[in-house]
Amino acid sequence: MASKTKWFVGALAGLLLALTAVWLLAPRDEDVPVLTVTVAPAERVLALNGRVRPRLEIDIRPTAGGELVALPFDVGDRVSQGQILARIDDGPETAAITEAEASVQAQRAVVAQARRDLARFEALGQFTTRREVEQRRLAVTEGDRELKRREASVVQARELRDRRTLRAPFSGVILERPVDPGQAVGAESVIYRLADLANPEIRIEVDELYSTTIRPGMAAKVMIPELGMRTARVAHVEPRIDPETGAREVRLRLDAADVVVPSGLTVSVDLTIERRERAISIPRSAIVQAADGARVRLLGREGVVAERSVRFIDWPSEKVIVTAGLSAGERILLDPSAAAPGDKVRAAD
Repeated sequence: MASKTKWFVGALAGLLLALTAVWLLAPRDEDVPVLTVTVAPAERVLALNGRVRPRLEIDIRPTAGGELVALPFDVGDRVSQGQILARIDDGPETAAITEAEASVQAQRAVVAQARRDLARFEALGQFTTRREVEQRRLAVTEGDRELKRREASVVQARELRDRRTLRAPFSGVILERPVDPGQAVGAESVIYRLADLANPEIRIEVDELYSTTIRPGMAAKVMIPELGMRTARVAHVEPRIDPETGAREVRLRLDAADVVVPSGLTVSVDLTIERRERAISIPRSAIVQAADGARVRLLGREGVVAERSVRFIDWPSEKVIVTAGLSAGERILLDPSAAAPGDKVRAAD
C-alpha cells in the first residue's frame, strides 16, 4: 500500500513538472502597446521661440548739437506724449531771438512814421504833388514788406530754439539713456531710446519650408514667463525670405491690449496653421518610412500584425494628420519595431 502511494505521489509530481515546463517553454503572444484610431478635431501647429518687441520704438536724437543742460529721465521711467525729455543749450538761439525782436520793433517804428508821412501828404491835397504822395505810399509798402521779413526771422529763430527742446513723440518707457547731463552731443547722438511696451509684438522667424502657409490673422498661443498663456494673431508677414538665414520674419500681436511685457523677452509660440474638425492623428513615431512610402503596422482581429501604406501631412510636430490609409476603430502599433508583419501579438493595456 505504501509503495502504491509513493508511486502516485511521484507520478503527480512528474506531471506537475511537465506541465510547468510546457507552460514555460510554450510560445506565447507578446504584449505590445497599440493605439485605437479615432476621428477627432486636429490642428497643425508650429512650435517656435519668439522675442518680444515694442509696437513703437524710436531713438530720440537732437536736430542740432550742443551741451545737454536738462536730462530729467532715466531708464525705466514712463513719459507721456509731448512731455519734455531733454534740453540742449539754446543760448545762441535766444540771443538771435532777442536781436530779431529788437529789429522788428525798430521796423515797426519806421512803418508807423511812414504811415504818418503818407497821411500828412494826402491831407495836403492840392498843395502837394502826386509824385510826393506816391513816394510816401511806396515807403509804407516797402516798410510793411520789410516788417514781415523781420517778423519771419523771429519765427524762424524761435523754431530753431524749440529744436533744442526734445519732446516725447508718444507715451512710453525709456529703454536706454546713453548720455549724461552736461555732455556735448551732436545730431547723430542718441539721447534716449523710447518704446511703447503696451500691446507689444512678438517676432518669430519661420523656416522657408513652412513659411508659405502663414497668413495675417492666423491664431497663435504665446507662453509668457510669469504671465502664462496669451492669445495672439499674425499681424504681419515679411514679403521676402532672408537669404542668409533661410527664414521669414512674422510678427504677432497679442489680443489683450493691456499686457505689458519687457522688450527682448523670449517667449514660446504655438502658431496654428490649420484646424480640422474631423481628422485622424497618430504619433509620428508610429510611422515606418520605407523606400516606397510611409507605412504603419496594424493589429488584426486574430492578433496578427499587418503592414499598410498611409499618407500624411509631413509637419514638424509629434503628431501628424493621416489623410489616407487608416479608418476609425483600427488599431496600430505605437512602436512599429515591437513586432514584424505576420507576428501574432496581444494588445497591451
